[in-house]
Amino acid sequence: MPTLKKIRDTMKKQKINGEIMEQMDFEADCNNPHNIISLIDKMDKLLTREQCLSIMEKQGCCKGGQRDKDCKAFALEHTDKSFSEKLALMSNIQYMMSPYLNDDGTFTITFSGYQNGVHSGKTTCACSSIKKLKQPFSVSPTYCGCCAGHFLYHYQNALGVKLKLKEINSSPLNTNGEKPCKFTFEVLD
Repeated sequence: MPTLKKIRDTMKKQKINGEIMEQMDFEADCNNPHNIISLIDKMDKLLTREQCLSIMEKQGCCKGGQRDKDCKAFALEHTDKSFSEKLALMSNIQYMMSPYLNDDGTFTITFSGYQNGVHSGKTTCACSSIKKLKQPFSVSPTYCGCCAGHFLYHYQNALGVKLKLKEINSSPLNTNGEKPCKFTFEVLD
């Protein structure tokens, strides 16, 4: 779950214009998901798409624990393999999905089939903050950059490359669960 403070700190590091940042409320109650959603909506209006993605990819949660250990162990086990070979094996790590290597060298992951009742569609959001919202609602896919940041962190560790979030292709947050979480990443190394 993104926090207002962490988003603010990331914006400062990325040298977002102070006049733009002054239009955003970073002091609101972070336990209220509507405050985070309001900030994301402001970002969508005041920043470029690339700036929004760059900020949100730094918010990823759940960067420790077993998944972190599994991804780092995967990296050590597969150091001799090429990027495409490692990518093809990523689905062997629990909860890391089955990435698809695109023709342009980017890759896409799809997080689908997860249903916890937040949406009425086929898939739903796993974010604890979103689970607090009452139906019906629609949230900007920019919010999902936080979840993409989670995958970006673990994929970087497992694959041994620097990545960038290129696109949030789809989200259950603005489709009432009809479309899955789908992210495309670009390899920078």
